[in-house]
Amino acid sequence: MENNTHRFIICFFLFILHVRSNDLVNLNEHFLATYARARDHLLSQTSPLIICIRDNIIIHYRGKRYEEQVIPKSYHDLKAISHIPFKIYLTVMFDTVGLSEDNSIELQRYLDNIQTIRNILQFPQDILQNQYDIIDLSIRYLNTILSTKLVDRKELKQFCEEAHRLFALNIELAAQMHLDLLDEKVRVWYYERFNETERDALRVTIIGPKTARHGFLEKTYFYHLIGEKREGKHIIYAENVESEEKALEVLGIWMLDAKAAAMFFEGDTERLHRDLLSDATAKYIKGLFKKSKIEL
Repeated sequence: MENNTHRFIICFFLFILHVRSNDLVNLNEHFLATYARARDHLLSQTSPLIICIRDNIIIHYRGKRYEEQVIPKSYHDLKAISHIPFKIYLTVMFDTVGLSEDNSIELQRYLDNIQTIRNILQFPQDILQNQYDIIDLSIRYLNTILSTKLVDRKELKQFCEEAHRLFALNIELAAQMHLDLLDEKVRVWYYERFNETERDALRVTIIGPKTARHGFLEKTYFYHLIGEKREGKHIIYAENVESEEKALEVLGIWMLDAKAAAMFFEGDTERLHRDLLSDATAKYIKGLFKKSKIEL
């Protein structure tokens, strides 16, 4: 009888906890809905906005949306040529004994492909020869390893170093092409269409498929344009974001968190841009590991 009573009491309290837990979940859903409304309202009140997405920038300004191309096709063409020796290296980098049969078949097809591409190249005359040189270097190296079935590490290193010397020019040209077109399109908006108040209110969101490398071109450009030294007030980079809608959502969250943090954390607008548990974690974890060492 006592066991049955005991089981009943346990089941009863578990039921109460379950009900209360559901109530708390519902309560938090109300918070999330309110947060989303506040985020969207804040975005609707923010102008101008610039989103850098793939080859374009999207500008939201005074209730209208504009789109400008800022990366020319020639930028991608230069990258494609420069990637030829890189592709070859990636294919053979693990062939330490000899060229594998699978890689031999793949590289023979690749050789045929780049020989065809060489015959139809279309670049401005002043940079055309450099593209031929990159392709010809790659063809010579492929012919060597395909005939010998060997991947000599010294020869591979020499090939990579010579390729770098050649595609370094392409890197400079690609950066110049991108920056020139980006500046041509942005400068008109920033200096001629935005007034001083709007320039101060500008928010720029740069999106990409992965974490931005140090010196990322578009971040560097907008740092210099706006006079910022890091992300935060005017400029943010959002990784693993592929759509304009998602980019706006990320920007809205960033701005809303800054406003809320200023109210709740004594004016520290960046507090919610760090993990909310970070300060408590840093404080507690010291004692946690100190305790572990004592126990050992």
